[in-house]
Amino acid sequence: MDKPPPCKIQFLSILFWAFVFASCAEDSIAIATADAKIVFDFEDEKNPAQRLSVFVNPSSNVRRIESIDVKFSDENELYFWKIENPILFQSQENSWAGYMHLSLPSNLEKFPRGEYFFECVDAAGNSAQGNFLIDYDEDLLGGFSSEKFSGEKWSERIAFYSEIGELLHFSKNEKNYGDEKFFHDIKDSHFLRHVYQARNVICLGPKIFKGGVDENGQ
Repeated sequence: MDKPPPCKIQFLSILFWAFVFASCAEDSIAIATADAKIVFDFEDEKNPAQRLSVFVNPSSNVRRIESIDVKFSDENELYFWKIENPILFQSQENSWAGYMHLSLPSNLEKFPRGEYFFECVDAAGNSAQGNFLIDYDEDLLGGFSSEKFSGEKWSERIAFYSEIGELLHFSKNEKNYGDEKFFHDIKDSHFLRHVYQARNVICLGPKIFKGGVDENGQ
């Protein structure tokens, strides 16, 4: 029986190893980066509502991620959050999975500062682990004041919303407009919020309504 020509043997060999490496890649997941932020939401000038936003950027197919477990432990307690069916989105060349509304545990007044751990799990039960740090100035918990965000570490943007709360526009105030001037330029805008960010902290300022009226139109 004639042997296959060398070129055919080499081609079959390449296909075999390509299949092996592809199979190995599908058997594991890996996380390239993680992005976690604590959000302070000032509905008014009093103490803010708090939530945690956690997203991971896998080096494998993001659609394979079925759940993300987030944990924080101190000397006395273990705090646990489970993200099932995470939100998926694309940002430039990166794909992300996660959730932006992890709630403050009922027995806590503030999110713990320090190292958090997460574990991503796919449909086959494969997992990948990682960690991130949460840190913030505790004076943010004492109420809203724009003076708290005047330092160089803070960046500021303005978010404009319709009457039903739909986001219409989000950008830097590069022209140093006053709020009313912005309302004039952003069609159908009903209220705005100043958004401040420094590293892993985001602060949403109180709503400012068009014409200086309050939420009830008075």
